[in-house]
Amino acid sequence: MQLLHTLDAHERRARNSLNFTPSENTMSPLARLPLVLDTYSRYFFDHMNLFNEWLFFGGIEAGRIELDILRPLLQEMAGAQFVDVRPISGLNCMTIAMAALCPSGGTMLTVPEESGGHMSTTHVAERLGIRTLPLPMTGTHYVDLVALEELLAQSRPDLVYMDQSSQLFPMDPYPVRQLIDAVSPDTVLHLDSSHTNGLILGGALQNPLQRGAHTFGGSTHKTLPGPHKGFLATNDERLRDRLDAIAYHYVSHHHLGAVVSLAITLLELRDCNGEDYAHRVMANARRFASALWERGIPVAEPDLGFTACHQVWVKPVAHTDATKTARLLEENGLLVNKLTGLPGIQGPAFRLSLAEATRLGSKDAEVDDLARVFADLLSDSARDRSEDVLELRQRLGRPRYCYDYDDLQSMGAPADLLHLFSTVTDTVRHR
Repeated sequence: MQLLHTLDAHERRARNSLNFTPSENTMSPLARLPLVLDTYSRYFFDHMNLFNEWLFFGGIEAGRIELDILRPLLQEMAGAQFVDVRPISGLNCMTIAMAALCPSGGTMLTVPEESGGHMSTTHVAERLGIRTLPLPMTGTHYVDLVALEELLAQSRPDLVYMDQSSQLFPMDPYPVRQLIDAVSPDTVLHLDSSHTNGLILGGALQNPLQRGAHTFGGSTHKTLPGPHKGFLATNDERLRDRLDAIAYHYVSHHHLGAVVSLAITLLELRDCNGEDYAHRVMANARRFASALWERGIPVAEPDLGFTACHQVWVKPVAHTDATKTARLLEENGLLVNKLTGLPGIQGPAFRLSLAEATRLGSKDAEVDDLARVFADLLSDSARDRSEDVLELRQRLGRPRYCYDYDDLQSMGAPADLLHLFSTVTDTVRHR
């Protein structure tokens, strides 16, 4: 059957490759389990809280995980009194946030695409009847606070939506909030943290709520190595109610299997050295960028230290073709994200992330080995480094910073789940 052979081909490639796409990461064996169990097929609505009776019965037991574990844990890790885990993706999260925080006919400031803003933000806003103005920037990466103060006074926007899809230096909401409070106090400040949620919840980046954002959130599968889902967080009860009212109608079934998977991901982030993971991602990214630069590869922003998050931007070496180079990297087992229009870079370039390589256990030695292979292939001085990539992939093996069999056994996990965990772990290990 063609479908099964194609699926097998994907898995075989995954076994032999390393992925550097900033929008992707690899889940732990335990976090994969709810996506293959009965939970994936079931609905869960908290109808007991809403109507004082259950109307759907298939997900009652597993739904307690959302109520008793996921929400309290996310509240603690996000530093938020209120969280919403109904968004089913980053873009769905964006849509809910904008619809809730900015009225139709209102005005929103957002990061322009040429400074790393998401390509869909203005399009979603337009469909919601929201007028958008570009957040004024200075240079490539930073908000122009002088121009912003003037714009806030003139436009009195309903919402400032800080979103960076392509970023090297995550924006600090604190100075923006100071200006809002002084000039336009009715404006809401939201930070879309899709790319950096693992770094924030792991403690390597500052909490947006503590830095002045009224709300924050985003997808859960980038630096946060969880399922494809999303969340929103706030300490403002009034804004919580607005988000709740929109999410109620914009999301029906919010995917119980992914809810349970996200709960596992956060538990592992808390209990399995997630803080070390988050800091290691950033250290690995800086080390990788520096090692490429030392080998003559044109990496963006050397004067600024290359990066302050998981992303590294690499320009094509002179006299090489970016499309051919991306294919050469893929043929050698290195999966990259080639983009045109990265901030401050003319033409196509490579937007890379060290999150998944870190998740697989990469430390200094592995990062240095990766940089050597990348440098050879980017400069077209070596045509085949697939054996080196395969050796490194096999050396790293399964995801780290997560529960293993002994952990679960010591917790008293039921025998049937231990058996399923062993099966999934073997599959991931062989990958």
